[in-house]
Order: sequence, then structure tokens, then C-alpha cells
Amino acid sequence: MNFNYLMDQKRMRLLCKGIDKEACYWCPVGTIRATSGKNVVVSMYCKRCNSREDIFLSESEYKTQQKILRNEVGDV
Repeated sequence: MNFNYLMDQKRMRLLCKGIDKEACYWCPVGTIRATSGKNVVVSMYCKRCNSREDIFLSESEYKTQQKILRNEVGDV
């Protein structure tokens, strides 16, 4: 499943290094971590070019995506 909608607009404007003229195909990987200030860090991985990014979600954003993210990462 493609999670590009979670990435910020600045990162989405960059083209993927793996395939020309297309955006990266982002998927969550690793551990989902809570931070201070009621934020959540999710590590993202591009299936095409093997890039990694950490994104910060607010508590409400995470609660909206929680079930989908946990199923994708395998943390059920």
C-alpha cells in the first residue's frame, strides 16, 4: 500500500532516484515511536530507490491512521 499521502508536500515534489519522472513509493517500516509533545515518529521507506525518511504525525493524525499503519508494519 502506498503511503505517499502522509509525506509532506516538499518531499513529494522530489523525484524518485529509482524511476525517472515519478514520485517515491513510501511504506512504513520499523518501530512506530511516541515522542514528547504528543507526536508519533514513523520511519518510511521507498520501495523503488531505498530512501528512508522519518515523519512526525500529531496524535490526532496518528489515531486516524493507526490501524492501517500497524497492519502494514506488522505490529498488531
